[in-house]
Amino acid sequence: MSPSIKTEALEQLALDIRFGFEQEAELFDSIRDMFYDVEDFDEDWLRKVIAEQYQQHQEESLGWKRPTDFDRLAKAFDELIAARIVCLHHAGHTRQDGVEDCMATIDNLKEMGIHALGYCYYHSQDLARAIDPNIRNLYLGFGSTSEREKDDISIADLVVDTLRKHAFEVNWAGTADQRIEIVNINWQKVPDHENWRSERVIRIMTGEGKGKKPFWKFW
Repeated sequence: MSPSIKTEALEQLALDIRFGFEQEAELFDSIRDMFYDVEDFDEDWLRKVIAEQYQQHQEESLGWKRPTDFDRLAKAFDELIAARIVCLHHAGHTRQDGVEDCMATIDNLKEMGIHALGYCYYHSQDLARAIDPNIRNLYLGFGSTSEREKDDISIADLVVDTLRKHAFEVNWAGTADQRIEIVNINWQKVPDHENWRSERVIRIMTGEGKGKKPFWKFW
């Protein structure tokens, strides 16, 4: 296993752990899949470094001030979902992935008789910029199910208003082709066994589990 492969694996691991969406087994599978064609890939080494860095991140999280920026973002997204806006966390790697994941969720909801008005998302490249100490801004994609520009703008207005209500500093040019920017976000998240994508949206929009305390109420 070459030093360059180790370096690449460590760089990806550092990002994925900071993102905070994957458990140890998921981290192993996703990184191992990146190097599926490397015959001498050292799986024992990968498991060891994942365990060490995962534990370190868990220990660091004990000192975080609650609620974190992610907690507030999740609460804002949940409110938007309740208003029939599909909001997906960590939706793929690119804008195309994010839109496709949102539209697939919208189609699933339609089969259940629920009409979503629009969508909002961020993907892993957005997160990589958000955790970069020289950037620290999180960009959100958005759109309407009607695909009319005025409706796209209405969706963005609602997203921006909801984020500001939850004390985020937000920049947006007010046009359908300009993404929404959360400024100076302090990204802090650890894995929590929650599906922050389609499953959560469907659960909230269908009212499944209604009456249970949302996760942020425990602080």
